[in-house]
Amino acid sequence: MSERTYTITIAGQTFNVRVGDISSSPIDVKVNGTIFRVELPDLVVGSTAGSAVPPEPEEVRPEPRSVVRPSIRGSDSDGVIRAPMPGKIVNVSVAVGEAVAAGQPVLVLESMKMENTITSPIDGTVSVILVMAGNAVLHGQTLIEIGEA
Repeated sequence: MSERTYTITIAGQTFNVRVGDISSSPIDVKVNGTIFRVELPDLVVGSTAGSAVPPEPEEVRPEPRSVVRPSIRGSDSDGVIRAPMPGKIVNVSVAVGEAVAAGQPVLVLESMKMENTITSPIDGTVSVILVMAGNAVLHGQTLIEIGEA
């Protein structure tokens, strides 16, 4: 199956979504330029979606479902700060060119009515800030980049 591109709107915000081949899992999903590696439930992988012959109906048994979250690369040592969860930026407390220390708060992310202080993973200088207060962000989205000192 080939790659497909969709434009979707969630809560008034529009996203450009590109979905890779879904014949095997995990797949790459690109949302507004950010790539997520996503595990697909067994019901989708290897399905005959889009084929001329519909699949045979199977007995439907309710099963417990787990939440599937895209995995993100860690922000440990690369100086890239990514959103650990979807939410809204409340405050950005640094500026481009500012020196920061590992563990120093750089922004506040609100998710599920809780404020989460996000800190710098390394000592360095803020090189890029990609968000501002009021922005909605996705899990794994790059927020700030810090270059080594």
